[in-house]
Amino acid sequence: MTQYLIAKLQWLPISLGYLFLPHLSRRLLLWLVRVVASIGLLLDRKGRRLAVENIQFVFPKLSAKRRHAILVGCYRNITRVLFDMFWFSRADAALVNRWATLSPSWQSVLEQTGPKIIVTAHHGNWEMAGQSVVMHGFPLMSVGRPLGTEETTRKLNAFRSRLGQEIVLSEGAVIPLLRTLRKGKNIALLADQHLWSKKGGLWTTFLGHPAQLAPTPAFFSQRIKDARIFVAYLQARPDGRYRAVPPILISRQEGESIEALTQRVADASSKLIRRFPTQWLFAYRLWRDIPKGEMVSRWPSYAKPLAE
Repeated sequence: MTQYLIAKLQWLPISLGYLFLPHLSRRLLLWLVRVVASIGLLLDRKGRRLAVENIQFVFPKLSAKRRHAILVGCYRNITRVLFDMFWFSRADAALVNRWATLSPSWQSVLEQTGPKIIVTAHHGNWEMAGQSVVMHGFPLMSVGRPLGTEETTRKLNAFRSRLGQEIVLSEGAVIPLLRTLRKGKNIALLADQHLWSKKGGLWTTFLGHPAQLAPTPAFFSQRIKDARIFVAYLQARPDGRYRAVPPILISRQEGESIEALTQRVADASSKLIRRFPTQWLFAYRLWRDIPKGEMVSRWPSYAKPLAE
């Protein structure tokens, strides 16, 4: 009974969003995003402190005014990502293509033969990036993480897959992802998620600082020799549209280690985030471990020194 009640309580705001948001005009939705983001920024003390520390960590030389602009942009962007998940949940291809057209550079990449590993980050709208690819006729499998109860996860992924994107849960995702690549199709991966070293994470320099990242793109690239890696970013525009920024191609070099390839993926992601910092999810504990020899006082307060 307790599990049932938790599932219903979790699903209530999601179902309200699904019923209400798709009927709003684009202009009204963007206004609501700004209002909700402002309220969230005011009330979310824990998340705000986390984002402030990360912004200071990555951009120590920026003015306080500019860092605050990044903070506000961060909250607006994540709110827009969540709201657009519902706003586009009943959309057809015409509506998706109206607000998120693929650029010639993206079109050219996707039209190339062979399997592709499309890498993005919690940057811009990563959800719409996948939907746009599918709506233009290119099959795609993405990885989803469990959110809340099993029922909540299932219903949310049903929303995400409604437009044709295939969703596989992170637990046990390796085999279906490999199978998809072997068929010459595309997969989408996130490259900015923390993963403990004991679980396979690699120490990588990300946004100028050591971080333990999942080497997933490099892992699949090494196993599917003809798979190509593209680091992509779908920028949220003020008018409600999305702009596909030219992707960064990363060609695997003969004999290249998984560590070196993971670093090149991280470098490409860092480059895009530094160029458009207001749309990255700074309210995330990415730098959790402080390597030996680093000055602890320079790191975010949530980071802990590695045990001797």
